[in-house]
Amino acid sequence: MPKIKVGDAVIHYHEQGAGEPLLLITGFYGDLYNWKKATPMLASSYRVITFDNRGSGLTEAPSSEFTMAQMADDTAGLLDALGIERAHVLGWSMGGNVAQELVFRHPEKVADLVLMSTYTYEPNRARFAIDAMIHAVREGASMSTFQTMMQTWCSTESFFRGKVSVCELGEGCDISVLNGLARQKKALDAFDSRERLHLITMPTLVVHGDEDIMVPIAFGQKLAAGIANSEFEVIPGAGHFLPPSGYVPLVLDFLAKHPMEEMIGQESAESVGERD
Repeated sequence: MPKIKVGDAVIHYHEQGAGEPLLLITGFYGDLYNWKKATPMLASSYRVITFDNRGSGLTEAPSSEFTMAQMADDTAGLLDALGIERAHVLGWSMGGNVAQELVFRHPEKVADLVLMSTYTYEPNRARFAIDAMIHAVREGASMSTFQTMMQTWCSTESFFRGKVSVCELGEGCDISVLNGLARQKKALDAFDSRERLHLITMPTLVVHGDEDIMVPIAFGQKLAAGIANSEFEVIPGAGHFLPPSGYVPLVLDFLAKHPMEEMIGQESAESVGERD
């Protein structure tokens, strides 16, 4: 359970594999264990770094409000603390917001970018739905119920086929957990990158499920359309939760086309050309 001090936070992180660094940023209410199925597949080719954002998991941070910009600074600080000057960066859902903000604030840290199930601004229906889920827990619903409600928004119709619906009400909830995700939600509500997408100039892959109701596919299409050097891939039959079997091959293929050594060489040559 390694942790490392970054600014006013103590970040919980894991590393696996060897090679060029690949940083995975999870979404709202997620933690590094969300990547447990994908990490072994990616770590066969890359040094994979996963971590808990402030407000979730085992990362420790002050109990005050924070912004997406602060979460991006945490991410840059983690790379610095691990001695990583630059990395491939993959963000899922809210993690894609953090990844975009990382590019805006620390572009030198990002070699290329993968944005999955994400957007330039939060869909209004999703904003209302998550607020209602948080309110339900404050009124006495359990975190198990919260997770069930999130699952219904993030998974597909086929996922629920044959399953029995069970929601447990009235269980206690660790208030620090609820407050942490509520602070993440406020940071998510305030994020808007529509006027800044032109600042993303590195190679970018945008991936979306065509059955995503939390963030409809149109949001992913608009995100890709606003990034000049981007590719857009659709995973058929996938919701907001993307199956590793669907996205990992796309990510590996994309990263293989953009090795960091080659990119650094191109930038050095361009720099020499500018001096001449």
